[in-house]
Amino acid sequence: MPASRKFTRREFIQKAGAAAAGAALAANAPGAVSAATSSKPFGVPYIRRQRRCRIAVGGWAEQNMRDLLERTEFTKQTGIDVEIVLRTDTKETEITKIVGAVQAGTSPYDVIDFEDELTTTLSQAGYMLGLDDILPPDLWDDFSPEMVEYSKVWSTYNGETFRVIHNWEMPIWWYRKDWFDERGVPVPTTWEEVAQMGAIFTDKERGVWATEDGLIKGAFLNVYLAWITLQAGGNPFDVGEPYRMALEYIYDLMHTYDTLNPASLQKDYNQQNADYVADKVAFMRQWPFFGDFARSEDNAEWFHEDKVAIGLPPVGPGGPAGSTYPAAWGFGIIKTSPNLEEAKELLSFLVSTEVAVEAMKVGFWFLNARKSVLAAAPQDNWLVQQLKMYTDAGIIGVRPFHPRFVEALTILEDNASAYLTNQMSLDATLEQTRAQLDELE
Repeated sequence: MPASRKFTRREFIQKAGAAAAGAALAANAPGAVSAATSSKPFGVPYIRRQRRCRIAVGGWAEQNMRDLLERTEFTKQTGIDVEIVLRTDTKETEITKIVGAVQAGTSPYDVIDFEDELTTTLSQAGYMLGLDDILPPDLWDDFSPEMVEYSKVWSTYNGETFRVIHNWEMPIWWYRKDWFDERGVPVPTTWEEVAQMGAIFTDKERGVWATEDGLIKGAFLNVYLAWITLQAGGNPFDVGEPYRMALEYIYDLMHTYDTLNPASLQKDYNQQNADYVADKVAFMRQWPFFGDFARSEDNAEWFHEDKVAIGLPPVGPGGPAGSTYPAAWGFGIIKTSPNLEEAKELLSFLVSTEVAVEAMKVGFWFLNARKSVLAAAPQDNWLVQQLKMYTDAGIIGVRPFHPRFVEALTILEDNASAYLTNQMSLDATLEQTRAQLDELE
């Protein structure tokens, strides 16, 4: 099968039966032995034999995972030798790799650390193992209400849990406190106040804009569309009144108020960040990784805390509860895993309260709003402070969802981009978007 082949949702669902059959064979294979429990640290099982398990992570998370397993002595105490495997570079290649393996009745990994898009696609295809029977009984009590609601939407299918999240982060509202103080203006807290910032900060001749974003097509623009539509009180995939309101607002920020740089439509996050540290942006929405970028050695001469101040996002017509939304990564088990029992032990270990706290100490890739994790996190860290501030403010909504998310976001981006670049009217944009989304049903 060609590696470049992309699979539709229908193809996934049609092949779900083969995945289930492979899982049954794996579960009944010789050596699929359940271990007795032990009183050893972290609730690990008693050693019965040398066993193996493979976990797939992104390259950025490899060392953190290695450090966590060493810190908790997982292999020493369980007899399960864990091989850390690096995932492929894109969602498309990852899907192709997993599909080919599952169709052959096996899997490239046993446990996978995966994002929202893959979770939706693979769980609906029947390729992932339901986890509810192996999860710690106190797991959901340790989750914040926002994490529970998010998990119901993005980590479950037909009421069954297929992923437990460990990385929980959301766009942050960054601003140049030094610039705001110099001009004697408050940080904007509403859509209307944001629009007014163009007259205060934008200087086209110098290439300075009140705000900028990474809005190039390819999932970047979709993130912003979802963010603004949630603030308007809706889901962009519904193509309802909140989405109309959001598109009009974005257009006006670009073309009426000169607040949002229209060149954002050709920029990714790296370009956006580079413009901010080049003193071209007064405030922006950006994910937490910008904080590390701004504090890096490359930006040491530029950096000052007043240049990367963090505030609450502006409140839109939908009210404060939807001012921002998180995305997440978490652990799941491929149903055709040849090491199914070992995979279950590893996953239940990784998501336990004790290990979640240890994971956060290893690296902030494992930072989230679990009660135990936030309580144990270093309170003087800027990222921890931001997460607590946003959690306490009650402004975190659920990421807008569509059951065929990857295909649907492409439709949103293509049509919204045409409207924002004056190639299509708003009414035509909404009509075409709605029609194309209806075809996915």
